[in-house]
Amino acid sequence: MRRQAWLAGALSLILLCTAACTPNVDLTKALTLTDVFTGYYDEGVKDGKPRLPPSMTFRLHNVSDKTIGPVLLTVAFWQDGADGEWNSVVVQGITSAGLKPGASTEPLVARNPNAYTPEGGRQDLFTNSSYRDVTAKVFASQAGSIMKLGEYKIDRTILPHAQ
Repeated sequence: MRRQAWLAGALSLILLCTAACTPNVDLTKALTLTDVFTGYYDEGVKDGKPRLPPSMTFRLHNVSDKTIGPVLLTVAFWQDGADGEWNSVVVQGITSAGLKPGASTEPLVARNPNAYTPEGGRQDLFTNSSYRDVTAKVFASQAGSIMKLGEYKIDRTILPHAQ
């Protein structure tokens, strides 16, 4: 119990210091998404049906003159015509080590936990009556501020399963 209280206090102090020490940067102007690649990732067959979640791979590029970090990203997946998001994932965009001016991150992957599971197989995904196009909305958060970095339509392509 005493250890948990100490850990909670230490975490609070770190978060306060991070928030206080982070320069105010407009992430919408300081970061760009590059090398964006989207599609439906082939996770293989589960319960007799192919599982194809929307997927997005990209890099963050620092176009500012300041080192930026840490930054968490939320990638929200929206089906066309839906009233709300289908699901979202949180990705560590930039670690506490920061991203120097002019530098880019390694590729980051955001894959929706929800997936299409077409009855007829992968080839039927885009003609299936339950299929709706999907848009990924990318939000960055730093020191309590949340900013939208962009929206990307998921390409109608099947991405092969990585071995």
